[in-house]
Amino acid sequence: MKPAAILLLLSAALRADSLVLKDGRTLSGRAFVRQGDVILPAAGSGGESPAAAEGVRLTDIAKVECERPALLKNAPTLLAAGRISNVLVDIDKALAAAETYADLPGSHWPDLMVLKAHALIAAGSDPEADGIAVAMRKTRNPDLVTDSLATRALIVARKGDHREADSLLADLPKDCGRPGALAAAAVARGLGRLANQRFEEALKSFLELPVFLPDETALGGIALLGAARAFHGMEDYDRAISTLEKLIQSRPSTPEIPIARTLLPEWTRRRTVVREANQP
Repeated sequence: MKPAAILLLLSAALRADSLVLKDGRTLSGRAFVRQGDVILPAAGSGGESPAAAEGVRLTDIAKVECERPALLKNAPTLLAAGRISNVLVDIDKALAAAETYADLPGSHWPDLMVLKAHALIAAGSDPEADGIAVAMRKTRNPDLVTDSLATRALIVARKGDHREADSLLADLPKDCGRPGALAAAAVARGLGRLANQRFEEALKSFLELPVFLPDETALGGIALLGAARAFHGMEDYDRAISTLEKLIQSRPSTPEIPIARTLLPEWTRRRTVVREANQP
């Protein structure tokens, strides 16, 4: 193998505890790399198993036991503070490492793919996120296909095509337990209900994120703005304004901020007019 190819493989190595094979064996090694459909220990990784040194085919692996990437641990806090760029800077490096195992059971690559798609949507880069969603669908991994459906539903909902979004959401498994898919689906439904002036239903959809999916913070800015608009549609101006203020304070660098800053004085004036009109 050429030196450049070896360096490429080493750069994609993922720290791992073991490969659990379908025949019951467990092959230990500190780092593995991938060549085509074979996984083998990285050079100098000090793998413990002679069998692993010969390489293992992906089809012979039942699951992978590996350390969860630090980015997956840190991303919820970063995204909740609107620090989307910090996540996007590190995501490709984490994906390159996790791609060693791709969508094998136990791999963290699927979760990183979803994280990247949602971070791109949060940054307003929907076309790039759509490309990630297409890649997820092509894997034919059931979990990633589910994530792809929900992600694409959100993307088309943000374009205003709520009929297409509803069609995509209708294909989600009834027992879907993927947090990222549930979050994207909730926001997509909220946008559709908001567009149809079903404000109370929209609010319930947007509030699914902080109430039931607190770690799914990538889409929180979109959900907060949606919730503010739902409150405004319900003529609950106090909560509409406080939600805008929370959005501005908590996520100062997100794409929703210019919209929130424009709406805030308009809604404040509206609240004043309504209050004055209701005075005896």
